[in-house]
Amino acid sequence: MENKIINQHDAIKLIEAGEDISAYQVVFNQEKIEALQAILLGKNKIDVPSELIFYDDDAIDFTDDPDITEKDFETGELIWNIKTSLPIDKDIKDWITKEKIDVDKLLSKLMRNFYETVKDFPKKAAF
Repeated sequence: MENKIINQHDAIKLIEAGEDISAYQVVFNQEKIEALQAILLGKNKIDVPSELIFYDDDAIDFTDDPDITEKDFETGELIWNIKTSLPIDKDIKDWITKEKIDVDKLLSKLMRNFYETVKDFPKKAAF
């Protein structure tokens, strides 16, 4: 038996009505769908082309999001992320690739270790 063809909007209606859509084939037309609907389709094993997904930042209610405070960083609830560009030699690039090194984790650990080491130096020590 061949699957019945429906578009993304019909699939959403069926899912929202509690229907099983496994007997259907979803063929996307060019109509855009909201991000929450794309998530709903994704949960039902239907991949939505990214160019058809839209969301409206102004329609999102952020009023219940608390303000970020210094305490959030002190307690570890939040952490700072720094994005940077770091030029490296080909030798190092090859080593990173060969060893499958997670550069973000490596740099984070190096910075932590450097910080701890510098903190432990006597105040009068010179670099």
